[in-house]
Amino acid sequence: MKNKLTILTGANGQVGSFIAHQLAEKNAPLLLLYHKNFNRIEDLADKEKVMLISCNLEKLEDVNPAIHYAAENLAAVPAFLIHTAAIRSYDALPLAQTNPEIFKEVLSSNLEMAYNVLRTCLPFMLQEKFGRIVMFGSNVVQTGLYRGSAYAAAKAGIVNLVKSIALETASSNVLINAISPAPVQTVLEEEYTGDYLAFRKRYFEEFRQMSPTGKLVSKEEIWLFCNLLLSEKLENFTGKDIIIDGGFSAIQQIKGSEIQ
Repeated sequence: MKNKLTILTGANGQVGSFIAHQLAEKNAPLLLLYHKNFNRIEDLADKEKVMLISCNLEKLEDVNPAIHYAAENLAAVPAFLIHTAAIRSYDALPLAQTNPEIFKEVLSSNLEMAYNVLRTCLPFMLQEKFGRIVMFGSNVVQTGLYRGSAYAAAKAGIVNLVKSIALETASSNVLINAISPAPVQTVLEEEYTGDYLAFRKRYFEEFRQMSPTGKLVSKEEIWLFCNLLLSEKLENFTGKDIIIDGGFSAIQQIKGSEIQ
């Protein structure tokens, strides 16, 4: 097989940029896709074997040439994909009060981005009979999300894409899994302002208080799982959704059984 290319979407996000720096240490061909800003990863721009490309993931006509260009210029075949890019339900309203256009944007954009990167990368992987894919879901797939129904629905769609694609690609040694973290320890002020910032802070604190560990999810822990799921030694682990939530989902299951 040719040199293997790793592709990371959402590379300038707080989680994405942390993963980008870990991947860059591997000194292997790496494509970092970001939308507009690249301030968190600009220090990697001059690093050997690393390429940064601004890309609108919602447009297949942007995604496809970006990945092909990187593959050609880095002389590597897309073999590893980590998809962290996401758009959240920024209106933070109950569904009955949501703006239909915002709901449509959040739902369709998240699914379109996932589809576009998968549609571009999978043909390479199937031809080479090797691929490792990590898609980012969310723990809200299990719990739902108060005032965030569009985002929760989109993440559920991504997790089911993972399960469906696993059935299609496992025989070709292309393994795909999802990581679904609960709220991640990030600097919320860097992402949000006003009422939505206040909403996010309340949501994070409420989760922390309910979590058995009393902690938010760390970027370091997410990277540990990403690194595992990229391993070439894996042979049978595919189609799974790994929930990282400090045991929160276990509590919900216990409560559900008590109600029954």
